[in-house]
Amino acid sequence: MAQYRLSEYAHLFHRNGKNMLYHSLKMGTVHIGDCEIDMEKRGIDLEPGSEMYGILSDGGFICSHEDDEKLLQKCRSEIQEPYISTAYFFLTKNCNLACRYCFERQSEVKNSKAGIMSGETFDKGLDFFVRLINLDKKRFDERKSIIFYGGEPFHNKRVLYHAIERITAFIAEGILPERTKMLVVTNGTLLDDSDIAFIKKHDITLTFSLDGDREASVNRVFPDFKTLAWELATKNFRKCKEAGIDLNVACTLTPQTIARKSQVLDYFINTAGATNIGFNVIIDNDIIQLDNDYDNAAAEFVSSAYFELKRHGITENRTGRRLQVFDRKHPCLFDCNAAGGRQIAIAPDGAVGICHEHIMDKKHFITDICNEEFNPALSPEYKEWQKRSPLYMEECRKCPALGICGGGCVINTERKYGTIHKPDARFCKQTLSILENILLA
Repeated sequence: MAQYRLSEYAHLFHRNGKNMLYHSLKMGTVHIGDCEIDMEKRGIDLEPGSEMYGILSDGGFICSHEDDEKLLQKCRSEIQEPYISTAYFFLTKNCNLACRYCFERQSEVKNSKAGIMSGETFDKGLDFFVRLINLDKKRFDERKSIIFYGGEPFHNKRVLYHAIERITAFIAEGILPERTKMLVVTNGTLLDDSDIAFIKKHDITLTFSLDGDREASVNRVFPDFKTLAWELATKNFRKCKEAGIDLNVACTLTPQTIARKSQVLDYFINTAGATNIGFNVIIDNDIIQLDNDYDNAAAEFVSSAYFELKRHGITENRTGRRLQVFDRKHPCLFDCNAAGGRQIAIAPDGAVGICHEHIMDKKHFITDICNEEFNPALSPEYKEWQKRSPLYMEECRKCPALGICGGGCVINTERKYGTIHKPDARFCKQTLSILENILLA
């Protein structure tokens, strides 16, 4: 019997009374029976040349420190230089709602004219995006996403329609790649029948902000702070579903939503008829106060809701992405397109930033649509965000969820720690909960 070094990426789990090792970068598992193991010293006792030795050696569970470093560097090498594949267009900062938890504070804009994008600004912004995606001709045909954001995009319907028609023409002419997808993030309250017909005609995906059943949706209100948006949003969601529009749901995990888990899931399954849902934790801010149990409650909600929704044929994006990474055995480098330097966000005035969540304070907005020399691959800011990955965070190296994580929300981290180069602690709990469900189910 000899003792061998366990990889620093090997983690011990107990499943059905048996010991199991999990490799956080290779995402492999091995049941090790009653092998003597010391996780503190990272040692395991094995017979040299035994079958178990071969299995653990081949799986990278026992290896040298140098082998661990080589594996980490190999995974880091997958991170490509900044290249833009996603564009957020803020057609307006204005919004017809005054949601109590809105991290962008759009409801405080008071419908300012300065917060509305003109058709001319959109055209220049689209040309700017086209120039950027042509900086690397080899990647031009990769999937591109154009997301209309706000405020409420349908608050600037004239430019929204113009933008969709112009992008459609660019795709037809080959100016934009055929695999260009348009999405509109909406609260769903301003849609009418003509909008639904237009959206369907142009094959647009709508992402509705819905927080569950009526009682869970008390934070989504009109500016009188009394009238709920729930009834109108639900009605329009169902009309879009009946029209055959591709629909997503963005559900913010408010304390009310978490407390009404069974009713919320029933609403999405049986009332709304959703097919694709993404659950989002509340971004840290001074608008809504969260108790100390919020992080754990949100993590439990997401990881357990996935299985309930799956039974009804509904995709839950956050857990689903983690499962896809686990199945592919290829580490998740980032959890959003801003991390990695892969997106631009264009403000109504033409300013260009990295993350769409900074539209109000313009932090990380570093250029504008008239800058014909701008290249993300040469930008110090974009190159910094390129390495915003758990693969570069020392705190993440010992975490079992290292390979499936992506690092969570950059802005949530920055607001809490003053730097983008730390993991999102709120998301950490969620990802660990998801991993445990994967491994121990």
